[in-house]
Amino acid sequence: MKRLLLLDADVVIDLHTLGVFERISKGFEIYITKTVLHEVQYYKSSGKKIRINICDRVTVIENVSLEYLQVVQREAKEARLGIDPGELESIACLMQEGEGLIFCTCDKAAIKLLAFMNLERSSISLEKALRATGYQKKNLYPRHWDKTFIEGIRDGKALRVLFKRLTET
Repeated sequence: MKRLLLLDADVVIDLHTLGVFERISKGFEIYITKTVLHEVQYYKSSGKKIRINICDRVTVIENVSLEYLQVVQREAKEARLGIDPGELESIACLMQEGEGLIFCTCDKAAIKLLAFMNLERSSISLEKALRATGYQKKNLYPRHWDKTFIEGIRDGKALRVLFKRLTET
């Protein structure tokens, strides 16, 4: 059984730019939120804009609970992090769907927020996800590296210690 991977818009675009979307979709069952689907319109290759059409290759999560969206917004505000709509909806979806879904993002604020909310165990760097499919090339951008992801997680944990209310457990 394939693992379930929830992708952020930047990851979808970068996978297309690098020409490895097919590889990741063979190694994982790919999920995206409705907002992310609307954000991933094009990628650039050789100076040309190329349309992204992945509707038939991913599962689109249509309904994310308003309650979870509000929780993520509140947590982002508490952590003093600016989160884009796609990441916000994806993190809310991660909370809603629970076990089994793994969120893959390369957005620094989203990575920090995952750790701030104690959701880092349900997340993965793009490098690590690609390595799980046998991909070994060194053409990834620094934002994809596992090292960068781990630094973001560490920063998010520091924010949790700094900003979480003392009354919370």
